[in-house]
Amino acid sequence: MKCTLQITAPSRLHFGLLRFAQAAGPSYGGLGMMLDQPATVVDIRLADTWQASGPNADRALAFAQQACRYYSCKSPLSIHVRKTPPAHVGLGSGTQLALAIARGVGSLLNRPVPNVDELSTAVGRGRSAIGSHGFSQGGLLWETGRDSSESLAKLTRRLDVPEQWRVLLITPPHDAGLHGSAEVDAFAQLPPVPPEVTTKLQRLANEKILPAVEQADFATFSESLYEYGHLAGCCFAPVQGGPYASPDVARCVDTLRSLGLQGVGQSSWGPTIFAFTSNESSANQWLDTLSTLPEFASSNTTVATPNNSGASITQSSSSGPTGQP
Repeated sequence: MKCTLQITAPSRLHFGLLRFAQAAGPSYGGLGMMLDQPATVVDIRLADTWQASGPNADRALAFAQQACRYYSCKSPLSIHVRKTPPAHVGLGSGTQLALAIARGVGSLLNRPVPNVDELSTAVGRGRSAIGSHGFSQGGLLWETGRDSSESLAKLTRRLDVPEQWRVLLITPPHDAGLHGSAEVDAFAQLPPVPPEVTTKLQRLANEKILPAVEQADFATFSESLYEYGHLAGCCFAPVQGGPYASPDVARCVDTLRSLGLQGVGQSSWGPTIFAFTSNESSANQWLDTLSTLPEFASSNTTVATPNNSGASITQSSSSGPTGQP
């Protein structure tokens, strides 16, 4: 019998950066939160030969080999990716897949549970602070930037999101969000974020959004989050053409707002749009409403629940291929 570990990781919403890279002082910083769906689920075990299956299998294999080098693991691994969100749609799927595999490799080797810095280093995901801290502990995450000496930005504040809140996730048929070399090129073209914009974003987070989450004040949270995301998105206008990934995404946001949904925005580079509702019943009603509107007919739309715990790991014994009982 070989021990099979199953790691389940949440998705990540990113509401916007505070600034871009800085020659002096902290770089980046931002606000985000974790969702239970769509999850990343990976089975991993020691094996006689390297093998990987399921969605993004090649990427999963590369992460596993990188983690094995970090942990000095000499054994091949068998990896089965049961499910993962689509890549490059704004849900942080790459970071969650990487960290899930790093966590699995460490556990297979009976290493002490690593901190988030070690996990991120093992698979080279140091820039993804919101996703990395979110993998570890879930919730609403606020970090104010990374100094040049830090591999991963420290978490400034973390809060549980009210469990009754729900999030509509709407992914329109659109080109993938910027990633890889295209993302690097985009950041190189962007002018610095004006200090007064960074200050306003910080005030929105510290004085409006975080207190609203603590007090379960849905109305204040929703309106302040929209303002934060729109302001942060405007800083990307030179490469996006506006605060959102495309005119189509902008029209979807405007439509949702006009219908009465206030906490609406684009996650990261998009194209996924989020829209907060106060409870599950309301979310399902909105899901029905959106299904009747032509501008959302081709979108993938679902309801997600806040994740306040981070990733989980379970163990089973299996004599068959990874992912098979």
